[in-house]
Amino acid sequence: MTKHLFLYCFILNSLVCLAQRDNLEVEYSISLIDEKDMYGNIMFYNGVLKTDNKISLFRLTTKDTLIDSELFGSFENHSPNFEKIFYKDLGNSKLYYKEKRGLKTPKIIKDDVKISWTYTTETTVIDGVLCNKAYCNFRGRDYEAFYDTSIKFKDGPFKFSGLPGLIVKINSLDGAVKIKTNLITYTPESITKNPFDGLTDVISFSDYKKEYLKYFKRMTGYRADLDSETFVPKRSIEYLVDE
Repeated sequence: MTKHLFLYCFILNSLVCLAQRDNLEVEYSISLIDEKDMYGNIMFYNGVLKTDNKISLFRLTTKDTLIDSELFGSFENHSPNFEKIFYKDLGNSKLYYKEKRGLKTPKIIKDDVKISWTYTTETTVIDGVLCNKAYCNFRGRDYEAFYDTSIKFKDGPFKFSGLPGLIVKINSLDGAVKIKTNLITYTPESITKNPFDGLTDVISFSDYKKEYLKYFKRMTGYRADLDSETFVPKRSIEYLVDE
């Protein structure tokens, strides 16, 4: 191999590596075990984040899991057709996703997600990487988050973002929510545009909570009258009915 050809191959490989670092794909495991009372929830999810540090898509699917709960009994966490896509506009703190629970017809939720983080000097090693620690209160729960400043993406799982590095782990202090990375890879795959752009059936998250509260009261009243076992939670990762 001539010097010129070697140099050309080196430059080409370097450009490919740089291109691959433009975007990030992160796989997360997510568990929600809220057994505070009968209005909690238990779910296990797989999450995949694709981000270019300006916009991102977070895909949430259920993880097949057998569950034995003292409060809710034994059941299988299995919803093969469940999928929820969150589109984040990181620059404007906007987030969009489709929701149907508690609504007569599915609607697009336009959410203003503004998280006020409290930074600390605490650090911990996660999977061999030194991570910084921060705290926040978000939609009914207090959280501790661990982020990797060597990965310059201000993004994370679900609706969490805004730290100076990728969120690799986040837990609610009540022990109900636990989220952790499984795999982090750079990818040349670009992020698509907002899949919900142009749709007209859109409501805010605060308006969705109002609709969900009506649904909650209607269904829990129905259960009280007819002794039904209809399961209607107040809390998911976020509180949907304020305590």
